[in-house]
Amino acid sequence: MKLIEVKTDNLSLSPELTRSGSAKQFEERLRSSIEEIGLAEPLKVARQPGGGYLVIDGTMRLRAIRAIRSKDTTKFATVSAYVFDYNKRYELRYQSDIYQDLLPSQLATLVEHLHKAENVLKIDIARYIGVSPTTLRNYTGLSRLMERGGLFARIVELMDVEVFPSSNPYAWLRLTDDGLRKVLEEQFTEARDPDEWITETAIAARTGSVQRYPLKFVEMVTAALPAECFRNGEDVRAIKRDLGLRRAAAQAKKVTPGFSDAYENLAKVSSLTSNPVLRSAAASLKEYLQ
Repeated sequence: MKLIEVKTDNLSLSPELTRSGSAKQFEERLRSSIEEIGLAEPLKVARQPGGGYLVIDGTMRLRAIRAIRSKDTTKFATVSAYVFDYNKRYELRYQSDIYQDLLPSQLATLVEHLHKAENVLKIDIARYIGVSPTTLRNYTGLSRLMERGGLFARIVELMDVEVFPSSNPYAWLRLTDDGLRKVLEEQFTEARDPDEWITETAIAARTGSVQRYPLKFVEMVTAALPAECFRNGEDVRAIKRDLGLRRAAAQAKKVTPGFSDAYENLAKVSSLTSNPVLRSAAASLKEYLQ
């Protein structure tokens, strides 16, 4: 298996390898997610005998990308994809179906079992199920949330029903017990008991009648807590902020000429401020300058 960048126009779909249907609401959320953070999971493709690549897994992701490109052809001219043997396309499709039908908590349990009990390297697990190393790291984070128990394990319940995104468990994992309870009561439960709210919300989510929170909101409200709500000391978080500023400074070299200083200052504001409004505004202006 090889990871490549392939031109979007060189990808094709086959009805034999496409699921029978999908919820329109899910497709809209998927398109919004790809527009916001990019393609988190590479597609699985096979080189066709006549040229081009056949999508084995990632039909909805490709449809979302095509919808985005229909409005702006400068976006997603190429996408990341794992290349597989064309003769194994059906076998890989069935493996992908099994993977996609598992809940985040089930995948996290499976990954940790394969790694700890069967001594399978995590990089090999990622390659086998066709996910990025970052996503596999998220499954490790989910497993740690479940291990901590209490409200942390219950957060994973809400990830299973898609109330909270499972793509950054570390936003929750970095909190203390009191910090988690504080952010839930102040931002989600309206001062109700978190356990009761989680139970009712999970039930409502299964019927499709509940609000789902975007990743940016979760990251914003968990980051805006007082220092005592975090497990790491202020010195450790300061190092992380400094690394974030360095990454932002490197990225600023790619922004429109003449705006590098503004971009760097906005990066500092979005990283250092505890005010959620300022953090959100700075992040939006950074995107505008890119």
